[in-house]
Amino acid sequence: MNNELQTTSKKQRFGEVFRKIALVTLLAAVVVLEIWYRTQSSPSELLTEIYSSASRFLGALVALVFMVEFSLSSVLHPLGNKSLKKLVFVIPALVIAVNNFPWVSFLAGDCTLDADIGEIVFYAFICLCVGLFEELAFRGCALMLLLKKRTATKLSIFMAIFWSSVLFGAVHLVNVFVSSPGAVLLQIGYSALIGGLCCLVLLETSNIWLCVFIHALYNFAGGVVPRLGAGIIWTGPEIALTAILGVLVAAYSVYRFFFTLPLDSAEKLFKRKGK
Repeated sequence: MNNELQTTSKKQRFGEVFRKIALVTLLAAVVVLEIWYRTQSSPSELLTEIYSSASRFLGALVALVFMVEFSLSSVLHPLGNKSLKKLVFVIPALVIAVNNFPWVSFLAGDCTLDADIGEIVFYAFICLCVGLFEELAFRGCALMLLLKKRTATKLSIFMAIFWSSVLFGAVHLVNVFVSSPGAVLLQIGYSALIGGLCCLVLLETSNIWLCVFIHALYNFAGGVVPRLGAGIIWTGPEIALTAILGVLVAAYSVYRFFFTLPLDSAEKLFKRKGK
């Protein structure tokens, strides 16, 4: 019996050491890759996208190891019956993600999408890498850490969601160097909204892969025309539709959170479920 306990203890210690080494190694790889490809002189757009995607993928692995190391991995389970039954609560986030495509401008002919299927699929892959990294980092790590000691009241849970969403939105301030201040402010606000919605999806389903899908879809819908198309995107009607849907979905989500979401939703995030 003692030998079995000692063997188990050794395996646990080995696992802990291995995860720490993996975490440090992956983090170092991300830093090196980021510095290397950003300091290349006149890199091609394709190589830049490949290096960026590789960096995001490695970053996602860092977040995964971090989640396992700090006991946050319960939200990594596959979709099960309980999660599937709650997919109706994912609809508001899906509405925002799909509406990130400039439907009004596109249908009015103000902008076009001129790309072959290969380019579209490759861009979708890029968006998936970004969504994977950012969801595991901001929802899987940041939100889960904030929630670990904030599950007693709806207000404390809301503040955890608020600060993680503000942090996620603020990260997009770096885009001020490549875009106009007005466009960046709109991106920050809408990113904070989709971040908050992904938090709510996580609370509803206890499944982070749904958040990854919604985030990737959001990025793809909002970026495919600027990246692969041409024309004017932000027309008056497009801005109006985006603002109206944003306000309506935000209002519904706040109502859902405070009045109908079970109080123990945050606690359930730290328990494996879904089957």
